[in-house]
Amino acid sequence: MIKLRKDICIIGIGRFGSAISKQLLKMRKNIMLIDINPSRLKPFEDEISSLYVADATDINALKNLGIQDVETVIVSANNNIEIVASLLELNVQYIIARASSKNHSRVLKQIGINVIINPEEEIGTKTALIAGNDKFIRFSEKLQELEDDFVIGSTKLFNTKIEGRTLKSLNLSKKGINVLLIKRGTIVEVPTGNTVLKRNDIITIIGKTHLVTAVFEILNRQRKETTKTSIHTTEQQ
Repeated sequence: MIKLRKDICIIGIGRFGSAISKQLLKMRKNIMLIDINPSRLKPFEDEISSLYVADATDINALKNLGIQDVETVIVSANNNIEIVASLLELNVQYIIARASSKNHSRVLKQIGINVIINPEEEIGTKTALIAGNDKFIRFSEKLQELEDDFVIGSTKLFNTKIEGRTLKSLNLSKKGINVLLIKRGTIVEVPTGNTVLKRNDIITIIGKTHLVTAVFEILNRQRKETTKTSIHTTEQQ
């Protein structure tokens, strides 16, 4: 059995899982990758030692890999009900799962998944994003494009009106934004709703492009305001 502590495991290394893995590597986070297709793991051979070709729908395979000792598991595979059910049975502490539809999302929520990422129909190419969202140009170097108009990226907290507030007080998850990691100095942690934000925290988030760029703009804001800052995002139809 391979025992890991306070690491992150990504199951399903397609375009979505691959992009998340690359972002976590940039943050020097120890990660473990699982995919049934060895060709998807090959690009990471020089950077990650914990690469496993396995059928993640097989609970015994997951158990033998010591998945129950991993703190956070990200399930980026599309058809993942069997996978997440096995993870729950093995008492994995924190599960982030990708939903392929609203019904899929509903099922994941009902069985108790901690964080659900809901891909929607792709609404445009990168050219359309640049034309329709001026903030995308400003933050494009900080963002990794995924698919279905989702992006993942990290930015530093400069806004003194956000500093000192808990993550849950910002209601980001209700707005479609998921905070994956917070780096404070040399320490990287998976935050909870009670995590208190501090100036210069490096915050890694994932969500729809227009939502992520709106949050980045607020977190980066350095101009002093006379009123309390709140994070407001407009959901595009």
